Amino acid sequence: MKPRNAQQKQIMALSKRLKPITEKQVAWAYNHCFEHIAYRTAKNTLTCGDCGHTWKSPTTLVDTICGSTCPHCGKELKVNNTRSRTFKQCYYFCVVTTCKGFQVVRIVMIKSTSKKGNAATYFYREVAQRWIMPDGKVITIARLRAMAFVYADLWSFDSPMEIRPHHDIYDIISNCEHYPRVRVLSIYKRNGFKGSFHNASPIKFLQSLLFDSKIETLLKAGQHTILSHFVHNPYTLGSKWNSVKICIRNGYIIKDASLWCDYIDLLKHFHKDTQNAKFVCPTDLRAEHDRLVAMRNRQRERQQRERERRREIEEQEAERKKLEQMQENERLYAEMKSKFFDLVFSDGVLRIQVLQSVQEFYEEGKAMRHCVFTNDYFKKKDSLVFSARIGDERIETIELSLETMQIVQSRGVCNEYTRYHNQIINLVKQNIRRVQQRMSA
Repeated sequence: MKPRNAQQKQIMALSKRLKPITEKQVAWAYNHCFEHIAYRTAKNTLTCGDCGHTWKSPTTLVDTICGSTCPHCGKELKVNNTRSRTFKQCYYFCVVTTCKGFQVVRIVMIKSTSKKGNAATYFYREVAQRWIMPDGKVITIARLRAMAFVYADLWSFDSPMEIRPHHDIYDIISNCEHYPRVRVLSIYKRNGFKGSFHNASPIKFLQSLLFDSKIETLLKAGQHTILSHFVHNPYTLGSKWNSVKICIRNGYIIKDASLWCDYIDLLKHFHKDTQNAKFVCPTDLRAEHDRLVAMRNRQRERQQRERERRREIEEQEAERKKLEQMQENERLYAEMKSKFFDLVFSDGVLRIQVLQSVQEFYEEGKAMRHCVFTNDYFKKKDSLVFSARIGDERIETIELSLETMQIVQSRGVCNEYTRYHNQIINLVKQNIRRVQQRMSA
């Protein structure tokens, strides 16, 4: 992307004046960033991933626990059991420097490829630069990168270094090892920087130290562990800042940031005074943390038991209401249709009878797998529902309109017609007069 304003044009011009990454810096990265491995095969043969030397290992268990030393190059190696013959590693490191009043973090990707019996080959290329402006804004210069959701290392190494829009990938690769010789602007030294980023991402650390006075306070107070935590989680600092100040005032150094933050959250949950040194500066942080965790777990168990008790009461109440509703439905249905209950039609094979209760509607709907009960047919004042059976076998369910004396529907299992369908329809029609007589009775 071409620079669009004077500031971006200035940064691009300065970027071209930066000196290349030196061999000394790359050598440091090879020694400190890579995992130096001895690859052991099934025959107990070790191969140095750095120089390619192969030798027989006298033991297996000791090597696995303590590692091994290459007899050729003297490198301390971590033993890895594998049958592979080619091994690849890829890492990033950064060089922190300055250029004409700007703070710059240069990010370099390094790769190692080793093959059994051969010395490792290395490749490196500067892939991005993060330029920090006086107001804390960051301008990124980088090479092109292929579109990918998973892989971060798909750089086009032949592409030029140009201004790029912000992408999370630049923050990810910036969180890497840094070359120990660091050059920073005087404002960072004034704010307490003494050469260490205290396990924080260099770019996030420098950004925060530039405009966040709380980070400056933590750095000068020696609260390095909590400093790194809040550099990467800045939105949690405000809610715990008063407790942090109590620790600083009492000379209490927080050694486990995440554990302490969880402990403060637990104190707040139990409505303890988080500005009281008695609570926020415990002598044994882990013991106090575990005590509150146990209290919280017991509280959750009590709440769970209470929820289960309430759910049981609600289920009992719902069952009671359901039973009352069923009884009411039975009463209303009996009031509307009791005059038809003894109606039975038969031709010697089929037997058609009126459903005489809401329970029978439920059994009919369940057996026939249709909606005669689900859709509350028992509440219809102008319908009369019959069940056609042969012996104890249900054949079809018939709905008769009491207004028109017409058969609305007759359905078998899953609303299908049966081979008795026409016989059932004719039998009901032959007995319509009997239904009319009951209505006028």
